[in-house]
Amino acid sequence: MAKDVRKIKTERDLQNAFLSLLTTKGFRQLTVADICQASLTSRSTFYAHYLDKYDLLEQMVAHYTAMFAQRVSVRFQQIIAGQIDDLLHSLLADMAENRQTLQVLFTVHEPDADLKANFYQLLYRQWETFIKSQPVTHPVPVDLIASMGSNVQMTLIEWIIEHGENSLDGVAEAVNTIRKAILIQIKAPDDQLS
Repeated sequence: MAKDVRKIKTERDLQNAFLSLLTTKGFRQLTVADICQASLTSRSTFYAHYLDKYDLLEQMVAHYTAMFAQRVSVRFQQIIAGQIDDLLHSLLADMAENRQTLQVLFTVHEPDADLKANFYQLLYRQWETFIKSQPVTHPVPVDLIASMGSNVQMTLIEWIIEHGENSLDGVAEAVNTIRKAILIQIKAPDDQLS
């Protein structure tokens, strides 16, 4: 059943006010009253949609984590295959509509709602699964290589969120160089890195 249009608009207004406030105030200092005032919404309306500010944050983080999870394996395959230009353009497209929201949510680190940590964990699991499926030729710990690969992808995602389409020159080449250095640790010497 589709959500009521008024409910969607109210949730959007509350979320936009929340995000706007997070750019000037830390999450811990932010109150429900602040959100209500900024969104021109009553406290009773806020509580009809969310239990508290933590619930609001958790729902937003869950939403964007689910969106990323739908695309993570495709984006992972692009980096493994060396399709860096495709990866860059795909990430730009993925992030375009929600760039500012992601940038703000990446700054909030709560135990049950940390979007940046969620993105990292999804990438880490992809790397770990991939590495374990390869014939290991070097005695490098799986968790080290998985961390390195995840960090490269997270750095790229954060860079794209911050810069958008600006300054793409040289990015693909730099990412590909680092990708090759990581993959060389888990591929057989006779494997060709593209």
